[in-house]
Amino acid sequence: MTELFGQVNKLDPNKGLVTLQMSDDDLRTLQKYHATNRQQVLSVVASDDNEPTPKQRRFAFALLNDIWLSQVGGAWLETVESTRRHFYGMYEYYHGLDFGEFSLSAVKGNKSDTNEFINMLLDYAVLHNIGLSVKPLNELEPKEIAHWEYQCLMNKCCVICGKRPSDLHHLDTIGQGVDRRKTNHLKHRAVQLCRIHHQEAHSLGIGTFLQKHHLTGIKIDERIAEVHRLNTGD
Repeated sequence: MTELFGQVNKLDPNKGLVTLQMSDDDLRTLQKYHATNRQQVLSVVASDDNEPTPKQRRFAFALLNDIWLSQVGGAWLETVESTRRHFYGMYEYYHGLDFGEFSLSAVKGNKSDTNEFINMLLDYAVLHNIGLSVKPLNELEPKEIAHWEYQCLMNKCCVICGKRPSDLHHLDTIGQGVDRRKTNHLKHRAVQLCRIHHQEAHSLGIGTFLQKHHLTGIKIDERIAEVHRLNTGD
C-alpha cells in the first residue's frame, strides 16, 4: 500500500465524483498503479484544515533525518530522536512557546506552526549545504514555496534540486543590448538554478518552466543583489 496526498478541488455528491489536485510525483505514482491494476481501490482520509497534514509530517521527519545523517551540528546529533528534540526546542525558544508545547501530531499540532518549522529546517539545511532526500518543491505548500525560492537565491543553491554550483537566472527581460552589469536589478524577478535546470528553463520557455516547477520567481532586493554583486543604481 502506498500513501498519496491530494487537495479536494471539487466534490459532486450527486454523481459520487471527487476531483483532487496532487503533486506531480504522487500523480505519477497513481498512474503507475492504475496502469497495472484498473480495479484498484483508494482509501480516502479527511483531515482538519488546521491540523498538520500527513504530507507535512512526512516531509518534516525526512528533513530531520537528512540533518541527522549529515552530522552537521553539535552533540545533539547523537540520534534521530535527539536531533528532533533539539529542533523542537529551538522552535519553542524562538517562538516563545513553553517546553513541550510544539508538536507535529494531529492532536496537538497545527498547520501554520508546522510550515514554519519546516522552513526552519530548510533554512538550516541550505545554510549548511545538507543534501536533501526529497525535493522541497514537491513537498511544500504553494504559499511556502516563495520562502524556499528566497533562501536558494541567498545561499546560491538550485531551487529545484538544491545542488551547487548554481547561478541567478533572470526571469524578466532586461532589454536587448542592455549591459546587465550597469542596469538596476532591483525588483526584477529571478530564480537560482544549476546548469542542468538553467538549460531546461531555456529549452521549455520560462512560462512553461515556472508552471512545471510551481515557481513564481523572487523580486531582487538589496540583500539578494549584495550576495550576487548586482548593480542597484541607475
